[in-house]
Amino acid sequence: MTIIFILIALIYVLRFIIMVFAANKERQINRKLFKRLPDFSGFVSVIIPARNEENNIATAIKSVAACNFPKNQFEIIAVNDRSDDRTGQILDNLALEIPNLKIVHLTDETKDKNLRGKPGALQAAIDIAKGDIFMFTDADCTVHVNWIATVSRYFSDPQVGLVPAYTIIKPTKIFSRIQALEWLYLHTFASGAIALKKPMGCYGNNLSVRRFAFEQIGGYANIDFSVTEDLALLQAIHRKKYRIHYLTNHNASVTTLPVETFREYVSQHHRWAIGGLKLGWIALTFVFTTLSIWLGFFLAIFTGYYLIGFGYLLLRAVADFFTYFQAVITLKQKKNLYYSPIALPFFFFFELLVPFLLFDRTITWKGQKFKKNA
Repeated sequence: MTIIFILIALIYVLRFIIMVFAANKERQINRKLFKRLPDFSGFVSVIIPARNEENNIATAIKSVAACNFPKNQFEIIAVNDRSDDRTGQILDNLALEIPNLKIVHLTDETKDKNLRGKPGALQAAIDIAKGDIFMFTDADCTVHVNWIATVSRYFSDPQVGLVPAYTIIKPTKIFSRIQALEWLYLHTFASGAIALKKPMGCYGNNLSVRRFAFEQIGGYANIDFSVTEDLALLQAIHRKKYRIHYLTNHNASVTTLPVETFREYVSQHHRWAIGGLKLGWIALTFVFTTLSIWLGFFLAIFTGYYLIGFGYLLLRAVADFFTYFQAVITLKQKKNLYYSPIALPFFFFFELLVPFLLFDRTITWKGQKFKKNA
């Protein structure tokens, strides 16, 4: 029994060491590369899809328009994706104020019937975009003033096809602080996976892709439908052997709003879990190593080894804390660390619910329902 307990602990410790060291390697590579590369000299298209975002869209677009980047070198394309609020009207008014802002109004008649969900809105913008690179963010986000300049610089290397970067949750309440730590944790795993050449995911609200690479894969029309279009794009670009850099850089960060309710939180993670099935054996490896610590915990509790059981929880807490610690410091989110005693137990027990979410393959997003195996 002792050997089993030790093996279970070693499995989790090994995963922690591999992923943290890999994420650190990715940070170091990107830091050195940034110093070596020249500023990007091409044209940039920033694309923002919006569906019923009347409360957020103006702030999002103004943050992009204020970026410290030559105004004649970038355009903003906002897509009103069949909104039934004032989003379209707000966008039209903004276009009168911001010269490099273009608006696309989608309707049920004009939307590409072959592209469901968010990819359809993104593709509509890409179809009229002039950029050598496409930078994607969302209507409920604001970008760092150096966002375009920092991210685009990596595309000065012609071998770079895609650049994801960290998204920060705007702190409002305790629940938002919990989400902020979770996103940093997930970003760290995703960046480590890039260093290991085994992409696990990224966030579409801070994602950039080279036009030539995007066209080479055939655009969204040639990517199997997924409720996590960012992961599908990441995998497609990776298969073409382009370099991918996952940026842990405050200047490359995007800030987004948290979900407000636990129900929205569950719905968000339901979508991620369904999309994650696309990862195949990589997902199974991640799930297995996560479940190993729970196997050890319950085995210890049911066999009377209570101290060992709680030792597993302590091991998990320490490993998770130090997984996101470096990202917290780099992205200037130190205040969120104080919420770790609340956030870590929340993560532990919520993940026990995730397998049950997979039984329902129907996803609800922005009032739309999708059903697919992945």
